[in-house]
Amino acid sequence: MQLNDFGNVGDAYQRYSNGIRGRIRHEMVFEVVVGLTAAGGTVLDMGCGDGEISVRLCEAGFEVLGVDASPEMLRRANLRKEQLPEQIRKQLDFAVGDIENFEPGRTFDAVCCHGVLMYLDDSSAAIQKLSDHVTLGGVLSILTRNALSSGLREALRGDYVLARQLIETGTATSIGNLGISTRGDDPSTIVDLMEQCGFDDCQWRGIRIFSDHLDEDSFDSSMADGLIALEQAASIRDPFRSMARLIHATGRKVR
Repeated sequence: MQLNDFGNVGDAYQRYSNGIRGRIRHEMVFEVVVGLTAAGGTVLDMGCGDGEISVRLCEAGFEVLGVDASPEMLRRANLRKEQLPEQIRKQLDFAVGDIENFEPGRTFDAVCCHGVLMYLDDSSAAIQKLSDHVTLGGVLSILTRNALSSGLREALRGDYVLARQLIETGTATSIGNLGISTRGDDPSTIVDLMEQCGFDDCQWRGIRIFSDHLDEDSFDSSMADGLIALEQAASIRDPFRSMARLIHATGRKVR
């Protein structure tokens, strides 16, 4: 499946995004990006999907350009935009494009690429391309699948045969939440690639450590705040972060 086919799973993505796993991902990533980016700065959200993070960042005072290859996902993103107050809407634009071909003609204080690299054959070319869009002193934020935890979610969900197969073979590719094959990266590889592209202070966090097996329909929403606080505490600590479904890597461009 190509990235521009994501409109076909828009409803499924919306259900995931609104559930506990989506909430953990969005809230933890948002908090880190806001903490690293100068107030009122410019942000490129590459692979913005339905605009969840783009809108959050815009509401936080950033000028945001969201880019996605799927016209259907951008339609959903623009529906989100229409619900914003007029003054905030002026700070948010969406455009059709992908990592390989989109040329914004300017650089940004932060470039986010969340949940995209896992659908590509390789991460190195994408990270190089993304780094070109980051201004000197700016931030690159990468969220992708964690190769170190391959098989863990399947084991926790009771699919022991598949879990064993993934663990014994070291396979970093399996079917994700949306029924699409996803590929994992070793966190150290992502950090190394970022450093090679001129980024310093590179670090990574684990996202969704204790939650990826949860059933969205039966999860007690009153426990969400406690679970998110637990995930945040574990996200920067070993060995817990190595067991996370996702990795969130950040770095600051110094050359």
